[in-house]
Amino acid sequence: MSFWQVFTITFLIGLGGAMSPGPLLTYTIIKSLEAKKKAFLVGLFISTGHTLIELLLITVLMFGLGVVLSYPVVLILIGVAGGAILMFFSYQILKDIRKGTLDMSFLETAEDSADETTKSISKNSRGKLYEIHPIIGSILFLMSNPYWWLWWGTAGLSIIVENSVNFQNISAFIGLVVGKELGVFLWYTFIATAVGFSRKFMSKKLYVGILLGCALFMLGYGMYLLISPIISFL
Repeated sequence: MSFWQVFTITFLIGLGGAMSPGPLLTYTIIKSLEAKKKAFLVGLFISTGHTLIELLLITVLMFGLGVVLSYPVVLILIGVAGGAILMFFSYQILKDIRKGTLDMSFLETAEDSADETTKSISKNSRGKLYEIHPIIGSILFLMSNPYWWLWWGTAGLSIIVENSVNFQNISAFIGLVVGKELGVFLWYTFIATAVGFSRKFMSKKLYVGILLGCALFMLGYGMYLLISPIISFL
């Protein structure tokens, strides 16, 4: 696989995952409200922490692939599990969009976002969050999220195997890292900067449109990951 092929796949999947509401987005909004006009630094710090821990995890996964690649049945299981997880995540996003239950409270003004965010977080928790540097905070939020571990142990691993990402295929490795993390950097830096300047920064229609496109791509690629290793084995 070339750099651009791997980059495109991981960028769209990574962007869709980053845009989905979750604890890290809430943390980003809280820290950005505190930083105000320096909030873009919060976005950069959070994205940097995100990249560092994922780069470490990707490296660990690739070191263990030598054993995995020698067992065709294991490759099939990885493909099936990875494809199924991607399809499940995309289904959840599409279901929320269809039912109108997608959380888009953070698309309001920063003042509204602050009101909604602080309702779900105790004063003690907010105090602890404020004391943590955003780089460390983003790492802790990711490592404490079981869905992050599940995604990389199934879908992420499947993408690595399917696209022959390894230390010998350096272009694919760079494509994976750059594609996956560029979506994170763009989204969280954009969110942090916009919240810090207290502006309504994106329409709900545009947000849903981008997320819908990423979710559909995620669904299609999940189906490919699910079927591809089985067909190649047969």
